[in-house]
Amino acid sequence: MRPKTLIHIAIADDHVIIRKGVCEIINSFGGFAVDTEASNGEELIKKLQKKEKLPDICIIDINMPVMNGYDTLLNIKKLWPAMKVLVLTMFDNEHTIIKMLTNGANGFILKNSDPKELKKALLTIEEQGYYHAEFMSGRFYATLKSNDSPKITDKEMQFLTLCCSDLNYKEIAERMNLSPRTVEGYRDNLFEKLGVRTRTALMMYAITIGIVPINTVKAEDGKY
Repeated sequence: MRPKTLIHIAIADDHVIIRKGVCEIINSFGGFAVDTEASNGEELIKKLQKKEKLPDICIIDINMPVMNGYDTLLNIKKLWPAMKVLVLTMFDNEHTIIKMLTNGANGFILKNSDPKELKKALLTIEEQGYYHAEFMSGRFYATLKSNDSPKITDKEMQFLTLCCSDLNYKEIAERMNLSPRTVEGYRDNLFEKLGVRTRTALMMYAITIGIVPINTVKAEDGKY
């Protein structure tokens, strides 16, 4: 699928070969143009501040020198709250991904993904605002536009909110005054209802339907 209008992309990655390769792949899609390249987050932000027209989507790595992906994302969202950000990373780590999504990332994909998934991620973020490979294939996404949402109990809703924090499952159980086994039951019920298998997919569900706004939930706040 080719976008109707040109989608402008900026990318920050300290590995030159990887960055150049990603730029070449994106430019080959048709309908995309990589206008800005940077070797770290600080350089990316400085270049964006000088641009008359901002890109539609920024692609950032997590592990970068000078300014890493976490700080880059926070600064982008502070300066340009509506800027869409796709995380392209080698880290297939649930805590890392949850932290980036909580800080405002619109989606993530792994660096070993097929170029077709990269294109799908960019198009989906541009058109719908978010992307998560597992979530997009889950049962909820198939019914998203039909408003046929699964029935979520109050306790499951509370659990979903707490999932969008840096609390682990044991800490979530303590916050809810429940046993870890009971909390795991809520998790497994939601996995079944949504057709997903990971906490990050649960988080995308919470963000998508507005249970938890992006970039507002922090475990230390104590506000859920």
